[in-house]
Amino acid sequence: MPSMTSHVNRRDIRVATGPGFAISFTIKGHGFRGIRIMNLSVGGCFALLEARTARFFLPGAVLEDLVLHHPELPGGPIVATVAYVLGYTPSGAPGGEGADQVGMGLQFLAMDAPTRLALEAWVGAATA
Repeated sequence: MPSMTSHVNRRDIRVATGPGFAISFTIKGHGFRGIRIMNLSVGGCFALLEARTARFFLPGAVLEDLVLHHPELPGGPIVATVAYVLGYTPSGAPGGEGADQVGMGLQFLAMDAPTRLALEAWVGAATA
């Protein structure tokens, strides 16, 4: 499958998600829980996080043990990478860290077959 290096190259059908959808993961040894996702596809998701933590999420950073938290979604671990970050400017740059939240596009790199099949079924049902 071709690499999706920017949000312009998304190929998967995305489903807008409500307030009950979240993820947890580990990045660089730091655990994050209750991170709200705005949309979800078989290939990735878009998440909102506090701007003060955005320095961990530069494009290319790897998120391990990512888990989708919602009763309708599979709970198997996923490996993902940060594809892009919106709304973050490093400190010291004009407009640096001015927003309370930033958004990040995540690309799923690896998941077990049962998780992929369950996610495909959920996206299919949500878009039917």
